[in-house]
Amino acid sequence: MTNWNLSFDYVAVFLLLLIFVWYFNERRIPIRSHRVFLIFLSTAFTAAGLEIIATHMARNIAYVGFDALYNVLTLQTFAINMVPMSFAWYLLLLAHVDVKRNPSLWMLYRLGFLTDVIITVLNPWLHWAFRFENDRYQTGSAGLVMYGIDAVMLLVGLVVMISSKRKFSFLHIIPLAFNFVFGIVAAVGQVFLYVPMVNLMIAILCLTLYHYLQNSGMVTDAVTNQFNRKFMGEYIENQYMMKKRFAVVMVAMDDFKFINKTYGVDNGDHLLFQVGNFLEQIKMPKMIFRFGSDQFCVVLDKNVDEVDNLTEQIQARFRHPWIDETQAAIMMSASICCIECPRDAADYRELIEVIDYSMSLAKKTRKGGITKASEIDLDKLQRDKAIEKAVKLAIDRDELMVYYQPIFSVQKGVYNSAEALVRLHDDELGWISPEDFIPIAEKNGLILEMGELILEKVCRFIRDFNLSETTVEYIEVNISPLQLVQTNFSERVKQLLEKYHVNPSQINIEITETATLNSASTVADNINSLVDYGVSFSLDDYGSGNANIDYINHMPFKIIKIDKYIIWDSFKNSKAGITLEYTIGMLNALELYIVAEGVETEEMKHQLAEFGCHYMQGWYYSKAVPAEEFIALLQQAG
Repeated sequence: MTNWNLSFDYVAVFLLLLIFVWYFNERRIPIRSHRVFLIFLSTAFTAAGLEIIATHMARNIAYVGFDALYNVLTLQTFAINMVPMSFAWYLLLLAHVDVKRNPSLWMLYRLGFLTDVIITVLNPWLHWAFRFENDRYQTGSAGLVMYGIDAVMLLVGLVVMISSKRKFSFLHIIPLAFNFVFGIVAAVGQVFLYVPMVNLMIAILCLTLYHYLQNSGMVTDAVTNQFNRKFMGEYIENQYMMKKRFAVVMVAMDDFKFINKTYGVDNGDHLLFQVGNFLEQIKMPKMIFRFGSDQFCVVLDKNVDEVDNLTEQIQARFRHPWIDETQAAIMMSASICCIECPRDAADYRELIEVIDYSMSLAKKTRKGGITKASEIDLDKLQRDKAIEKAVKLAIDRDELMVYYQPIFSVQKGVYNSAEALVRLHDDELGWISPEDFIPIAEKNGLILEMGELILEKVCRFIRDFNLSETTVEYIEVNISPLQLVQTNFSERVKQLLEKYHVNPSQINIEITETATLNSASTVADNINSLVDYGVSFSLDDYGSGNANIDYINHMPFKIIKIDKYIIWDSFKNSKAGITLEYTIGMLNALELYIVAEGVETEEMKHQLAEFGCHYMQGWYYSKAVPAEEFIALLQQAG
């Protein structure tokens, strides 16, 4: 031991001191894993320092005495064995495993720690851990037991890293694994080859952990200087792991895009900084995070019952102007949502869903007000998630069904077309209405894949049943606005028609009035491309939205479908009847074909025909039916 080269230990102590300086000069990260990292760092520093002291004492044994050296070495042995235990605990916390709430792990840790303490306390008398023979340091049988405990702890850490790799990014797992392997090599070298490199490897591990997992700059938002959304997830996961009751208060600035556009992004960032700073100054134990571009999240875990007090202070501040960098006064309102966990959300994933749902609802119905999740129909949120799951499953299993509702031609007296309507059945939810699952599919982007599957099924239906040999001239297919804004939409439609040898005139695409409101140039390019190709377009649900004459004049619609509610109202209200009659007359004058939806009685059929409707669709003729029943209906009518 007196011949040991302490250069590695000196470097280790220097690195550990440097990490201490960084750690205590940066913003504190208040989470248990970060506190355990400090314990890990402290044990590593203590072990390295005691090894240096013990080596110098061994070189000067005549002056310090053998007993003093033995005591220092005993403490150093205990400290070095605490390093792998604290490291493994740290990894478990990173993976959101609470040792104290896991009986097996908690028993393992208590047993290991107690064994190390007993061996350390009795070692000065029994020399279990180590001894000196011929002036050489010799590991005793109890020392091997302590190393065995270290090995078990390291194995636990390794298992955690492998089984919970989804908790770590690639940039995290590789440095950890690298340090883990070389730490074992260094330990073996020190025990059997007497090369003191363990402390240096531990110091390098601490530096790696600090850079990748402890650096406060990685969890802080640069604009507001508040913690970012990534760290919010880690913090709240920790709250759930500890089974603590806490409250989440979401603060979202209303119409903040308008402020950015009007006053500039720099002024917008300055306002966000002010809001974050105001929230931080509220005298109440809390954690503040920047959740989104214009959203902050305040977490209360010690004073959950103070939520009302907090929201009142926030709302009161937003009644007064904020000052931008040019000293201009800007009024902003904020929508506030309060969520109590785990009552309103059982885990972090569910919490994010509740936040998104409640904030969306607040922006629509209570802008500038306070919304509580407990007052919201969270059952609807759960059903929406179940419907989303059912849609994904149906798409994956190709279980979406297409039904066909026939459309009757007044002039020809036959079914000359049909509207393709998607149907969805789930084993748990039963039949799900399109009014429920279509908006959810549009919100989550599933409508793109769904729309293409439906169009492909329609093309296959046209081909397999030889519709060109029947009275059916075309099939109407509903297209979502999200599909129309895809730059490759028209090309994909053409590819499907060519794949199934479907004539373009056999497809009519139905779009709603809102389909052209966004990305107008892309929509227009897709529509014009398909019209030139031979596909016709119809305007669905006319009269139910914002369509006007200018809109109809500038879009290449061939068919106008009058919304069923307009039709039904016209038979209950004389003014509505006059309006419908003149509307149909106007559309006829524009040389557009008219489909009356919702026809349910013979009276409606005759009256609408007299008004000038060319086609009828509704339960008077038939509800939407599967493909085989539709073909049977055609044969029966023929």
